[in-house]
Amino acid sequence: MNEKKIVNTMNGCKDKRNRKFFLLLFFLVAGFPAIIAQPFSADEPVALISSADHNFSNAVWSPDGQTIAFTSDKQNGIWLANADGSNVRLLTADHGVGFGFSWSPDGEYILARSVITENRRRFHQVKVYEVSSGAYEIVQDKTRDLQGVPFWSDQQVALVLNRQLELRTPQMTARSNGTPSLMDLQSAQINYHFLDKIHAMNKTTRQSERIADFEGRIIFNMRPSPSGNKLVFQLQGLGLHVVNADGTGLRNLGHGERASWMPGEKYVVVSMVEDNGYVITGGELYLVDVNTGESVHLTPHTQLTALKPAVSPCGTKVLFDNPDDGTIYLMELR
Repeated sequence: MNEKKIVNTMNGCKDKRNRKFFLLLFFLVAGFPAIIAQPFSADEPVALISSADHNFSNAVWSPDGQTIAFTSDKQNGIWLANADGSNVRLLTADHGVGFGFSWSPDGEYILARSVITENRRRFHQVKVYEVSSGAYEIVQDKTRDLQGVPFWSDQQVALVLNRQLELRTPQMTARSNGTPSLMDLQSAQINYHFLDKIHAMNKTTRQSERIADFEGRIIFNMRPSPSGNKLVFQLQGLGLHVVNADGTGLRNLGHGERASWMPGEKYVVVSMVEDNGYVITGGELYLVDVNTGESVHLTPHTQLTALKPAVSPCGTKVLFDNPDDGTIYLMELR
């Protein structure tokens, strides 16, 4: 029996070295985050993916950094491209799937929540798409009881239905040689949120407990750090926050949207958005230290409206949207 490969999510780079090496590297990095070189400046952004017929947005790197997934107008459809912007192709044209989709840890599948409208009623359907073929499997048929977006826990799909976290194992991923992430190997729990509360479910007992309650302030855009030890999220009306996975160490990081983690757990890249009350008028990217709240401006040299940053697995590049021209831009970090 072949041992499963492991994606080293601490540096995000695909590597064929053995399991023991990766686990040793993980614990070294987790224990000594200062050894990871972090960027404090960025090069001029370049247009990477554009089309005369579509406005592209919501770019997400594959775990090995070789492929980019993104969506188009009104978040309909999921598209794919090589990391250099070439070979643009459509994976699915399903409606609404461009909001909150995610790659499986092995990079072979994409999980998404599509939208179905019948008799003026809106339903959601959860699907897993095979990247290589475009084939899909319905994990949850149309429902009005789905809260938030589904996400991966190893090769299982986690979704919140009627305020309860459920785990589903798609037949597609059960047949594959799934690649667990180091976060899944390290963590004994699954964090999830519903409305104004963050919960943690024990993977062994499947029992959930509330670890944070924000009393009516809605939580959104929650992202675990590569190790799963921290959670960064936005809180309605109160800006960007970070908290430990057990609910301790809550810190307000000030303004910032759509945080994307750098390798390790010390920095995130966020977008600072400006608007006039009706439309977005500007967007800048900042590197934020989650321990101190200190930030570095990454886009002082461009007039582009930079939204929804996505840091590459190796931490050397960042993608972002520009709604003014519907183009996805790439910026080198250093």
